[in-house]
Amino acid sequence: MKIQITLILILVALLTSCNSKKNDLEESNLKGKIWKVKETRFDGEEKFGKYQIGDKSYYGHQFYVFNEDGNLIESQQLDRKGKIEKASKYSYDEDGNCIEITTYDDDKVVQKQVNKIEKDKNVETQVFDEEGVLTDKYKYNYSGSDISDGKIYNSNGSLTITFTNELSGGLLSKQIVKDSLGKITSIRTYERNNQGDISTQKIEYPKDTTEYTYTFQYDYDEKENWLKQYQFDEDGKIDDILVRNIIYYDESKEPKKDKDFIGMWFVVEDNDWIELRIDKKYDSGYKDRIKETGSWEIDSKQQILTFRADDPDDSRKYKYEFEGYQMILFTIQGEEKLRLEKR
Repeated sequence: MKIQITLILILVALLTSCNSKKNDLEESNLKGKIWKVKETRFDGEEKFGKYQIGDKSYYGHQFYVFNEDGNLIESQQLDRKGKIEKASKYSYDEDGNCIEITTYDDDKVVQKQVNKIEKDKNVETQVFDEEGVLTDKYKYNYSGSDISDGKIYNSNGSLTITFTNELSGGLLSKQIVKDSLGKITSIRTYERNNQGDISTQKIEYPKDTTEYTYTFQYDYDEKENWLKQYQFDEDGKIDDILVRNIIYYDESKEPKKDKDFIGMWFVVEDNDWIELRIDKKYDSGYKDRIKETGSWEIDSKQQILTFRADDPDDSRKYKYEFEGYQMILFTIQGEEKLRLEKR
């Protein structure tokens, strides 16, 4: 049911995104001054009583860029190798209202969303295809600053879908979707944990009386933004693990300490790894093989990471930078050599 979960999340995002005065960080339950977020999906595995990251999934990889006001300025849909499949760019008026979203595929416009703003609220959205032809129209009603319900019309002006939202603490708790005849097609109910993230998602389809329940667990950073989302199927078995790399605007100002280096690091898009341990020793290898051992140290003033291998010929120095949980290693001359991610 992986595809089912993804489609549901996309639908919820479509019906609630960029449609209220709250900024996009608040809409996404993200805290702090965030600049970039990358989400990478992996198959989940359970080994020795622990949940572990498996192979990288073929779908479900996203990249987001936010401005200093907490609003999206770009989002990207990535393939398994990190290549951009589609990218959307967001435009705002002087009051910070989202007025237009343009989606590109290989630099070609494939869709444009134009929002009608009244009293700092998006009351209507028109969606156009690559030829500039209207395909859909969304109309919204509000309860306070949140969308309470809406209607979706096709290019002929015929009603196709209606939806009703219930919110708790400004976050979606229930959504009922009906067809053009007013019959309920789906009911989605969300329970949230103390951090405001979805812990249980229940989907009901009244027409065929089927229903599915999925649960989620999380690992968090110090700002209470999740870094790993563990997704479980209706039988309670681990399904996917979604990994986030969050980059904060003020992150580069914070000097790195030994604790920031300790952990298991993987070469991005590869199975090579290096484990930096608290005892200042390291192992490096490929998949389950150890190929090199030694000790490590940092010079935080010059931002240099030194590996002293047991075989002196393998010892080396790198300049380092951090982007969220990714560490980038450069030659002393400044050429990028490795991009590692902590998993």
